[in-house]
Amino acid sequence: MDVCSDNTVYIGRKFFMRYVLAVLMKFNVFRCSTTVIKARGSNISRAVLVAEVSKDLIGSINYSSVDIGSVSIESSGIRRRVSTIKIVLSRVGKTT
Repeated sequence: MDVCSDNTVYIGRKFFMRYVLAVLMKFNVFRCSTTVIKARGSNISRAVLVAEVSKDLIGSINYSSVDIGSVSIESSGIRRRVSTIKIVLSRVGKTT
């Protein structure tokens, strides 16, 4: 039975430690082998901070991939491009 049904953490405007706790729970409580951190716009710097702090706290995770891009968003009839980031963290070593 796969305990880890959703391994994605979406970064918003909350205090970054809430997202670090979410990443820790994905790895330790839900036993996910990989966790994906996604953010866009001004929250990209917070996503990088969450990934770094999570990596320091857990110690046994590495970056699998970091993807950057942009999406087109239309708001009030105005179209603009917003930057995006997707950080994939993977557990290394034994999962006990």
